[in-house]
Amino acid sequence: MEGKATLILKDIMQKLSMINAEEVKEEVENVEVSAEEVAPEVEVKEEVALSEDEVTEEVTELSDESTEEKLAEEDEAEKEAEEEEEVEEEEEELEDDKYVSKSEFDSKIAELKDMIESMKGEMGKDKESYEQEKAELSAQVEKLSAEPAVEPIVHNPDEKQSKNEGFKFGQNRPLSTLDRVMSKIN
Repeated sequence: MEGKATLILKDIMQKLSMINAEEVKEEVENVEVSAEEVAPEVEVKEEVALSEDEVTEEVTELSDESTEEKLAEEDEAEKEAEEEEEVEEEEEELEDDKYVSKSEFDSKIAELKDMIESMKGEMGKDKESYEQEKAELSAQVEKLSAEPAVEPIVHNPDEKQSKNEGFKFGQNRPLSTLDRVMSKIN
């Protein structure tokens, strides 16, 4: 059987462990994932759709002249144009991704500083409340440790104990000859 002080000490330890668990949960919630880690890379390709009329006009023009030469030249020209456009788009994307404007940089730094200051304020409040609760619990522990855990045992030889006249064993067994004789003597 546990004493009152032991139960209170266990309660205090549970409260302290819950405080530590809450701090860990807050730290985990404050972790942010940057957009670079999450955003998948996306490539955009432009498709050109020609109507049937445009296709038929091009086919009739090609049939008038040497179709094979013109098709080869046009295919090469289209491929070169597409390659140039892709290279230009990639260069523009790379240039945009490489550099950050000064205003964006300054605004992000200001945001981070504000977040750090707010976290410091919250941590200060949490630390103050933690210290206050810790002081209260330690005062309670000192108070409880001053009291004895259980009542002391007192020996009193003057007090008479009641005598047991005897033990009774085997009350429901069948009576033997000795039992009958002894019962008549008493």
